[in-house]
Amino acid sequence: MNDIMLKLEQLGFSSYEAKAYYALIRKYPSNGYEISKIGKIPSAKIYETLNRLKIKGAIIESATETGKYYPVPSETLLAKLKQEFTSMIQDLEKQLKQTEPLPDIDITLNFSGYETFVEKAISIINNTNISLLLSIWPDEDVLLHDAIAKAKKRGVTVIAGVFGNSTMESSYYINLDSCGISSQARLGKRLTIVIGDSKEVVICEIGENGETDGVWTTTPSIILVAKEYIKHDIWGNILIDTIGKEKFNAMCDSNEMLSYLIENS
Repeated sequence: MNDIMLKLEQLGFSSYEAKAYYALIRKYPSNGYEISKIGKIPSAKIYETLNRLKIKGAIIESATETGKYYPVPSETLLAKLKQEFTSMIQDLEKQLKQTEPLPDIDITLNFSGYETFVEKAISIINNTNISLLLSIWPDEDVLLHDAIAKAKKRGVTVIAGVFGNSTMESSYYINLDSCGISSQARLGKRLTIVIGDSKEVVICEIGENGETDGVWTTTPSIILVAKEYIKHDIWGNILIDTIGKEKFNAMCDSNEMLSYLIENS
């Protein structure tokens, strides 16, 4: 019985409707009181339920016996439901095929926790097919090493700025240790970035005690800012190595805007 009730409900009957129809299948003709007792339906709900069943074409009311009801034969009812469901499915299939896909939706996820950052970074690296842009520290370099190596073997161009020594397999690698020392001293945190195919980025700040807050996003403007940050770190480091620290510091000291940015960043 429970299985029959469940299947009737799956075909669109309410719980009371399923019970009332099944009660009539078991004993007909029956009046509302009898159906209520057999189906264990509250008397206050029985006539409302029977009316809905009549509208659905599942039962009929006797024209000669007042207040008596008959079930529509199960084979007739199921054939009707089958036809209705088949028609509905065919209509839905056409409508779904004609549905226009939405344009790409930018997604942003804020998160906390170092493990979440590592998971997101590895996911991005694994999803990358063309170019991988990294700004990471030795601690993260170790954790991401295998995923980066696999990306390199897939033919991905790996451009990495590492704030320290690295053994990663990259197409282009630069040691940003000197830049990292001043950055960490100034900010008190390690800023770490992983960008895959210019389509997604994870950015996080890692505190001295390991506390980690970050964001993963596919928003183009944020990806662009992250890319420019890494590129300028690399360009700045090469510039300093080329002209020397003394000339670079002298240039910064003599330029009011550069001095302000360094002191107030």
